[in-house]
Amino acid sequence: MTYSLIEVFNEMYQEYLAPYFKLKGFKKQNFNFYKEQNGLTFLINFQKYRHNSVDYVAFFINCGIYCVELEQIVGAEIEVKPKEYDCLFNERFERITGFSKQAFELLESSDAGKKQLAETVITELDKVLTFFEPIKSVDDLVTLCIHRGAFFYEKIFKYLCIKNDLVQLEAYFQKFGNTFKDDDRYLFFQSRLNDILRENGVAEMTFKAKMSVPFELQRPPN
Repeated sequence: MTYSLIEVFNEMYQEYLAPYFKLKGFKKQNFNFYKEQNGLTFLINFQKYRHNSVDYVAFFINCGIYCVELEQIVGAEIEVKPKEYDCLFNERFERITGFSKQAFELLESSDAGKKQLAETVITELDKVLTFFEPIKSVDDLVTLCIHRGAFFYEKIFKYLCIKNDLVQLEAYFQKFGNTFKDDDRYLFFQSRLNDILRENGVAEMTFKAKMSVPFELQRPPN
């Protein structure tokens, strides 16, 4: 009997990946796996390629860490079952593991091919879980997000203001200055971060980073 690769993927998912996550203490909901530990929710999501067909299947793996306590502190809406895009830390697996591709591809319907791909996926998942291991508190998560340049910078900045962590706050502020020193958003970020400082009763700051190229020289002539 000839199977479509979509059917083969579903078999691989049920036969190899779901049992792997169960063994690691994760709970399954659709294509999301959750593990709650130390007040944190660790999430791994399987995202199917939207152009999958009977003879080609690819999928991405998204990784996230969500923290109810932090969301409460900054006054955000709480997600009972967060998606990867709700997580303070949110990255694709290859950025964590160094895998050479952004997606896994299923190219053959044989049992040997299915098993080989599952073993490759599990090897990368082991690396992700090893990456997760040191994150045991809200502050660990915040430090990780600062180091990795997380998307939800306003939440992180507000959290540091509320916790009155002025040392980390200053360091994070200056990191933005260094990151965007040659970008038109340089002054925008300085202004937006100072808005958060004022809202939380903290003195304003100024980026110490110096633009290496003036904005007017970066813009094309009219």
